[in-house]
Amino acid sequence: MEEEGSWLGSPAKVRKVTAPAEDDGEGWFSGVPDDVIRHIMSFLPTREAVRTCVVSRRWRDLWRSVPCIDADIIDFRRRDTDEEQYDEEGELAFMLFMNKVMELRYPATIRTFRLRCILDLIEFYDDSSYYAKFEDINRWISHAVQKQIQVLDIVLFCDRLELDHSAFACSYLKTIEFTNVILMKGFFEQLEMGCPAVESLFLDECSIEDARISSKTLKVFTIVSSLFSSGGRITISTPNVTSLELWRPDNGIYVFDDMPFLMSSVLELNDVEDSRDFCQNLRSLSAAKALDVDYFGRELRMANNLQWYTRFNNLVSLTLCQWCLDANFYGLILFLQNSPKLEKLTLKLRMGTPKRIIAELENRSFTSEHLTSVKVKCSRNHPQVNDVVDFFVNNGLTYAQIRIKYWKYWR
Repeated sequence: MEEEGSWLGSPAKVRKVTAPAEDDGEGWFSGVPDDVIRHIMSFLPTREAVRTCVVSRRWRDLWRSVPCIDADIIDFRRRDTDEEQYDEEGELAFMLFMNKVMELRYPATIRTFRLRCILDLIEFYDDSSYYAKFEDINRWISHAVQKQIQVLDIVLFCDRLELDHSAFACSYLKTIEFTNVILMKGFFEQLEMGCPAVESLFLDECSIEDARISSKTLKVFTIVSSLFSSGGRITISTPNVTSLELWRPDNGIYVFDDMPFLMSSVLELNDVEDSRDFCQNLRSLSAAKALDVDYFGRELRMANNLQWYTRFNNLVSLTLCQWCLDANFYGLILFLQNSPKLEKLTLKLRMGTPKRIIAELENRSFTSEHLTSVKVKCSRNHPQVNDVVDFFVNNGLTYAQIRIKYWKYWR
């Protein structure tokens, strides 16, 4: 084995690694089985796990088969480097370390692979170096996927990784978390065919080239501030999902197929094509016990008395935003009319938003015998807050059941 000091030490101060002493003085660890030690080491960052090779002769190679790789480029930053300053030495040390780890590991199972990488590539490297680093990262990911991986967590900053999904064929993979990753066309098809055990998918600030997302295995699905490059109609079919969250979508017109096992959802819709799409999206949420729904897309015209909500027979907790007060509380009333078990209602109101719903509702009556708590979050000078309080008091709630929380800024 080559001397670890050349690739393991800090870029600021490389420390030589001395050979283990002949006397394996491990203390109480001497009686602990190797598998138990590896399990304990799996909770360490990979850099620290590798450093245990100096403990004794027995520990020299244990890190090579630890079932977790957890590497963060921050650990390789020089101490004299500002947080916002590009650290070329730290980046090179990190890339060297990861290449050596992947090269020197035994062909053992990798249960968890976590990678935090900040690469400021365009400004400092030519195209060949730029793509070489992304090729290295893709190679690490592909290697991990082939080792019966269960959790894959990749976070990149400064530039997005064009993910090579061709190696995604693993019947053990259950959880995927990507930040700042480009999911090339065909990713979701490959995921469905090659990774039949995936249950949780988290996408943050990703770029997605597929216009259709389909998975029969996903149970937890979260999309945050991500971009669909097609920019048009996005169809999402996840019939077995129990938790769905769509936060701050950058673009696209989203349409969800039915989700009969849904338990909770946070849905921020930036646009739909028409009122039929809007109704379909609400129908897809009908099984949920907890909902948080916002809409800030184009103006929608509803037919008079159109019951565009399905029944929300399981709904206990509901959060709605400013759009539900449009057209004389049209959306709010229809939710109340169709949620017989509703107990807690939260309204997040903001000023200065254009009206989204144009409609009339002849039947405005409702009964909410289980509704015991209404919380209104708004700015202190919101013009509709008194109307909201009067609305609920006139429909049987007491002032004590209605809480107003003022905030200075919309959050």
